[in-house]
Amino acid sequence: MVTGASRGIGRGIALALAGHGLDVVVITARTVTQGTGPDGLPGSLDETAAEIEAAGRQAIPVRLDLTERASIVPTVERVVRDHGPIDVLVNNAIYVGPGQLDRFVDVDPDELERRIFGNLTAQLWIAQPVARAMAARGGGTIVNVTSAAGMHDPPAPVGEGGWAIGYGTSKGGFHRMAGIVAAELGPSGVRCINVEPGFVATERAVRDPRLGWVAERGKPPEVVGAVVAWLLAQPPDVVPNGSTVSTDAVAADLGIWRAA
Repeated sequence: MVTGASRGIGRGIALALAGHGLDVVVITARTVTQGTGPDGLPGSLDETAAEIEAAGRQAIPVRLDLTERASIVPTVERVVRDHGPIDVLVNNAIYVGPGQLDRFVDVDPDELERRIFGNLTAQLWIAQPVARAMAARGGGTIVNVTSAAGMHDPPAPVGEGGWAIGYGTSKGGFHRMAGIVAAELGPSGVRCINVEPGFVATERAVRDPRLGWVAERGKPPEVVGAVVAWLLAQPPDVVPNGSTVSTDAVAADLGIWRAA
């Protein structure tokens, strides 16, 4: 199950997992049909599903909106009930909304709360029933797509090469999940690993001039997908439970991408 798979990093990961032997890939996002995405962005679950099926695998598109709080847990529980246990969960989706590049003293408090909920609390809600089921049957892997914004201070204010406080603080909290889940559920066979993607030239970054500094340095989303597929193929001693994998470092070692 890959969240936020209508475009960008999520789409790249879903396609990579389908190409590396996962028979069924459940993909979630709020954009199901092409042309209905936010800000006119390309990409949809239907298109990602068509690409997965063209590769000879089964895709199950499931609408999941991080802002619709009452539907999050029931949607995940329905996926498990209807389609069987989830072997791999990729927590990739994030909340994107108004004021995403506002500075701390200017951002609307309600918007700040929505961002923290969407980027942190919703991810925990999605993962909790999955992790519970993984532990009960003795194994499974959760991959969290985190961010350097949750690990380091920005080099400049937002709008000048830095990131907004809502994004940084929510990703900082999300970054802590892997180690805690590994400590609690590792003995039950559950792995939880952070993947730090670095700069990625997603559709949004390419289209939004305010994110041009990201797009200019960014790698194709498919590179992140290849690194996640590599991660899932590694034995536990190569990638310790609860650790953080640098996409840039692994991609350089694999010879598929090298940052300029």
